[in-house]
Amino acid sequence: MKLEERAALVKEWVGEAATFIRQQFETEIQVQTKSHRTDLVTNVDQAVEVFFRKKIEAHFPQDQYFGEEKMGDNPTSLNGPVWIVDPIDGTANFVLQQNHFAIMLGYYEDGEGLLGVIYDVMHDDYFEAIKGKGIRRNGEAFIPRYTDKQLDQSLIAINGGMVMRNVYDVQDLIVASMGLRIYGSAGIEIVGLMKGEIAAYISPRLQPWDIAAGMVFAEEMGLKVSQLSQEPVDLLQANAVIIAYPSTYDAMIGNFKNQ
Repeated sequence: MKLEERAALVKEWVGEAATFIRQQFETEIQVQTKSHRTDLVTNVDQAVEVFFRKKIEAHFPQDQYFGEEKMGDNPTSLNGPVWIVDPIDGTANFVLQQNHFAIMLGYYEDGEGLLGVIYDVMHDDYFEAIKGKGIRRNGEAFIPRYTDKQLDQSLIAINGGMVMRNVYDVQDLIVASMGLRIYGSAGIEIVGLMKGEIAAYISPRLQPWDIAAGMVFAEEMGLKVSQLSQEPVDLLQANAVIIAYPSTYDAMIGNFKNQ
């Protein structure tokens, strides 16, 4: 199946999932914790992941599925076709704000990102990237406002825990910039990068489903993305990640050399 046809299917699935998610605000959402008290999972996350897994199994039974709630495969390699899915990115925002969360899907073949989708559910804002064919926003060609941004002229986004503990002296980077913004969702942060609202996003531990879709967008936009060590992102494990406009990346990466 052509990538455009896969993309059309994904858009249908995301629309169905988003309608289901919005309807759950009228019910009692069941909330549990995972690794710590602020790492939340809900019955809605789990239901949406099962929904995507079943759709992918039905249409692409040979493809691997890799999801946040561990309801599909646990791939040990990226060989062949692999879907990497975050059913609700920003679950704490979903639970506490009923806003500022996203659905994210990345489609890879032999480790190469071919399709990325990030959908800001509550603002009905749908971003889609197909390798080599640019980005679409709500079905229309999306031309980013910026091809580069300078650190000293831009806002940046950094994980809140890193800021509070001043890990890698990130407070110096905030001072060097025009200020800090924290959105609480990797998907929403990456959308902010695409819109030019921020020039960089840094997090000490992004799982594959947090960054897989965003890496496809970064490739299409010419953004730089890597581990803080400057090694490539490994989509089989958690990574400390920076994704930024080129000049901002170059200005910030020195802070992380001695990690």
